[in-house]
Amino acid sequence: MTIKVPKEKVRVKIKTNSSIIRGYIYIMTSGRILDYINAQNTKFIPVTEAEVYQLDDSHKAKLDISGKNEIVFLNVKDIEMLVSCDETHKEEL
Repeated sequence: MTIKVPKEKVRVKIKTNSSIIRGYIYIMTSGRILDYINAQNTKFIPVTEAEVYQLDDSHKAKLDISGKNEIVFLNVKDIEMLVSCDETHKEEL
């Protein structure tokens, strides 16, 4: 028997020291994003349908994942700011 926890798909914009990531995270229905981030045992969160934008060339890693990615795993320690985005209007960087 598989127990399924109901989750909600939330569009977010995440800033790290080297990039901006826009995509979706999945939190418990009616949960808070901050609670989800703090509860991560592995300290990595999956961001689906991720769009990654480098902030500038001096921070570029050897592995450049800029552009559209199916999924990106992000270390929670690297998050400087995370905001929920409104689905009804496209937000620019």
